Amino acid sequence: MRAVRAVLATVVAAAAALAFTTTAAQAAPRPTPHADTQRAAAGSGYLYVSQDAYWSGRWCWWYNADTNWDTINVAENANCDNNNRASMRNLASSAWNDSNGGRPVALYIHTNYTGAYACLGAGDAWDDLTGAWFTWGSNRDGYMANTNDNIASHRWRTSCSAG
Repeated sequence: MRAVRAVLATVVAAAAALAFTTTAAQAAPRPTPHADTQRAAAGSGYLYVSQDAYWSGRWCWWYNADTNWDTINVAENANCDNNNRASMRNLASSAWNDSNGGRPVALYIHTNYTGAYACLGAGDAWDDLTGAWFTWGSNRDGYMANTNDNIASHRWRTSCSAG
């Protein structure tokens, strides 16, 4: 089984290397969410979001936490399709936690990790955020508000309850 995983890891790494050799004029490939335990353990390490439900429209990805989605910046190892670094604050309608360490990600209603938050588990994807709510932080502003077009910051967590 380890040999099979090693071969699969090599194939995935080779495919990823090829993906990064495309020219700047080409758009990056659109993310394809997977929700299985093997993918959650060996994911890319990125949080992906798209502007429209079911992964249509503009999309962005982050490797590190981001205190303010107004500006997508290199310091967060973040980018958007076509190298666009415009705001994604209060625009996301799909989200996918492609964690490579089994970490959940907290999606906050306000900047600087404030207000209520939604917790997206490792490997989980929400294709349409109109069905997701800020259900963590019952004593915080925005508790039980809808997440669609309402996320302003995010950070990786060791558990959802540590918000």
